[in-house]
Parts: sequence; C-alpha cells; structure tokens
Amino acid sequence: MTRKRIAFLAVCALTLVFVGVAWAGVSSSKGTRHATGVSAVSGSISFDGIWTAGEAKAFGAVIAAFNKKFPKVKVNYKPVGNNLPTILATAIAGGRPPDMADIAQPGTLKQYALGGKLKPIAYANGVLSQNFNAAWRKLGQVNGKQYAVPFKAANKSLYWYNVASFKNAGVTPPKTWAALTKAAGTLKASGTPAYSLCGASGWTLTDLFENIYLRTFGPAKYEALSAHKIKWTDSSVKTALTEMGQIIGDSSNLAGGTSGALQTDFPTCVTAAFSTPSKGAIVFEADFVGGAILSGTKAKPTRTSMPRSFRPSLPAQTRPPSRSAVTCS
Repeated sequence: MTRKRIAFLAVCALTLVFVGVAWAGVSSSKGTRHATGVSAVSGSISFDGIWTAGEAKAFGAVIAAFNKKFPKVKVNYKPVGNNLPTILATAIAGGRPPDMADIAQPGTLKQYALGGKLKPIAYANGVLSQNFNAAWRKLGQVNGKQYAVPFKAANKSLYWYNVASFKNAGVTPPKTWAALTKAAGTLKASGTPAYSLCGASGWTLTDLFENIYLRTFGPAKYEALSAHKIKWTDSSVKTALTEMGQIIGDSSNLAGGTSGALQTDFPTCVTAAFSTPSKGAIVFEADFVGGAILSGTKAKPTRTSMPRSFRPSLPAQTRPPSRSAVTCS
C-alpha cells in the first residue's frame, strides 16, 4: 500500500463572472461553440497556488497553453508556497478570496464546500466525464456536487538513499523497520548521518508520520483518524509518534542535527543528501524527489524493486505492503 497525495484545483465561492457564468455559456452554446464561445470568453482570473521557482515556471507553461485557446483571458497567478492553507483561509475570512486555488487536502476541500466557501463547477461535468473516471471525479465532490478537479497524485511512500554512503558504511537497503534502524546506526558510525530531513517544510514530517501510522495500524484506523472519528490523543497516535522518534529523536544522526533539520526546507534536504560529500544518507519523500535530485545535484537515480517495505515492528497482524526504494549514485 502506498499513500498518495491528491491535489485539487478548486473554485472559490466569490468568483468572477468569468468563472461562474462565462464558462457555462461556452459549454451550452451549441452550433457557435467554437466560433463565438472561445472568442467571447474574456476577463481575468486570480489563482493562488503553492508552486514557486521551477514549479511556478512549469505552471506558467500551462497558463500559456490555456491562453492560446483563450487569448482574452488574463490569468493572475500568485505563488504563495506551502502557506497556502493559511493565506487562503485569511483571504476567505476577509471576503477577498482568489477565484481559484490549489488545495492539497481533501478535508479542507470538504470544509470549504460545506461552509459555502466553494462554488460548484457543474458546467464542467461533461468535460470531466470525458477525461476522468468516476473514482477520480468523486475525489473532488462533496455531497454529490463537483467542486474541484484532481490534477496530480504523488506516491509519498518512498525513501531515497545515497548509494555511495550505503556502500561506504557497508549496509544494504533496509527492507524492514528493524533493518532501517540498524542501518541508521551503522551509517552514523561510518561518519554520515542516516537522515536528511526537511523540517522547515512541515508537510514532510507529517508525511513521515502518516506513513508510519498507516503501516502500523492499517487503512481503516488511518481513515478514522483523518475523519476525526478517533482523537489525536488516541494511543495509536502516541505509538506512531514514539516510533517516529526513533528517526527524529537522535539529533546526532540527522543532517545538521535537530536544529539544522528544522531549518532545512524541501528540496534543500534532497540536495544535501545527494551532493558530494553527502550530509545525510536517506530522504523520506515522494516520487518528485527525483526531479529535485536531477535539478540540484549530479547524482543519477535508478529504481530497485524491494520485496517488503519497512515499518515499525508493532502489530503482527499488519502485513507490510510491497514497495519500491529508489537509489541514487
């Protein structure tokens, strides 16, 4: 089992007429759809997203492609980084939300929809049906109404390791939690901290916790926790955090120590791990780490199949799923 991060494009409630009305007109104009529909669409739209730097440049290419079809529409993209949930909440509370936003949390999407802060996009149902199956469309629905479009899924159940550091320490890629903790000690003894963490980007630590919790207690309890059906003071949460402490609790085995880890963002932790010399042998993060390695270091990634995943050796009934580990040299 892998955990996937689903990101959505959501339309906020206080939208411009362009989003709420003009698009509906385009989709309903039958014989003149291409002749008048596209040329008639004009105006501007504001978009808040997390993408900055290289990702913002890539999204700029998406906007450029959009403008080839809708040249009279001005897209005002604002890169706000990982503080988007806070910035969006403040903007909505102040009555000045963007027209569209990148929301990575299904729970937040549901919260805004139920609170009347999002506008349904029924006008897009036809296009969505042509391009997404029912399972994907449902991810952007609340009470049967479509509020968002899923546009990206990332495998966040991976760990990446520096091949040279592993070879120098004489360790093999760990396949169980016990093997991971043992390898971490050997790596530290060899002179390279085991872990390079991106603590300044808090979502990386929540990803680590979620993977540990999911593999320890299974999907049913994971879903119950995310839906607030069990409290965060539940003993399962305490157990998972204790297991997580085996990684983050040893300051001497973190690149830069505890203080350094808390001040290191993503993707700096990646470049730290895969530069020469490596400052930390292992990075816990998603499939997009590969892009950070290629753009920020001279390392070359390869993929190796791992028959079993690592996980805390807690409930015997929780069988660890198959997974892949990614190596870089």
